[in-house]
This record gives sequence, structure tokens and C-alpha cells, in this order.
Amino acid sequence: MNTYFGLLAEFNGRAELPLEEVAPRFFGISPRTAGARASAQALPVPAYRAGDSQKAPWLVSAVDLAQYLDKRRTEAHEMWVRVSN
Repeated sequence: MNTYFGLLAEFNGRAELPLEEVAPRFFGISPRTAGARASAQALPVPAYRAGDSQKAPWLVSAVDLAQYLDKRRTEAHEMWVRVSN
């Protein structure tokens, strides 16, 4: 299954995903830590606020997250092949 479409299915068709939902599941960090890292652009994917308000939620693109996950999977597979042979 395509990672992007899997994310769309998991997040009810949303293409822009709330960081507070993505961070614990995919980055293993709390929403609070993710918000601090988003402010510093120190996450593995770009994060942004759709509005100008500091209260607007942080979002990440499902496309960016899917590309990141695919890259990590490829890296893990390459490492597995090196170790297994």
C-alpha cells in the first residue's frame, strides 16, 4: 500500500495532519515537545501554522510525512540487508 494513501485513510482523508496527533505516533515525542521543535523547525518534516495566530495548531503535510516514512523504511531495509548478509 502506498504510504500517502495509508496516512489519508488513517487520518480520515485529511491531507494536512495535526502535529499533536502525528508527533507521538511517528516521532515518539509529546505534542508539547513537538510544538517546541516545530517552532525551531527541528522536526524531520516541515511544520507550519495555517493561520497567523500563535494559537493556530501546528500542521504537517501528509505528503511530507509519507516521504519521510518511506525514506526511513528504505534506510532500515538497506541496513537489514547489510546485517543479514
